Amino acid sequence: MIAIVLVWGAVFTGGLIISQTWLTSEAREAPEFATSLFVSFGNLGITLGTALGGWFLSHMGTHNITWSGILFLLIALLCIGLKVKLFDLKEDKNLSVKKSPNVQ
Repeated sequence: MIAIVLVWGAVFTGGLIISQTWLTSEAREAPEFATSLFVSFGNLGITLGTALGGWFLSHMGTHNITWSGILFLLIALLCIGLKVKLFDLKEDKNLSVKKSPNVQ
């Protein structure tokens, strides 16, 4: 059980670092504001996750609670995929702007 908690903690912490890096790279003009949003929405995510997890537990029971974890995992992967896709589109647009000739 200790090994599972250690692995979970390492993965969770890595996710926070990646999310923080993504957010601050998107908000270079206001990194303090971005950090405050990160903390606020992190707390909101914990609150909603706890509430929804409790709801799943009370309605599905302990034997089927794994399905709620799988659902949250799929939602998280969808959000990450959308972020990566949108970030790549933004980078492509920035590159095309940089490659265009300067007309004065």
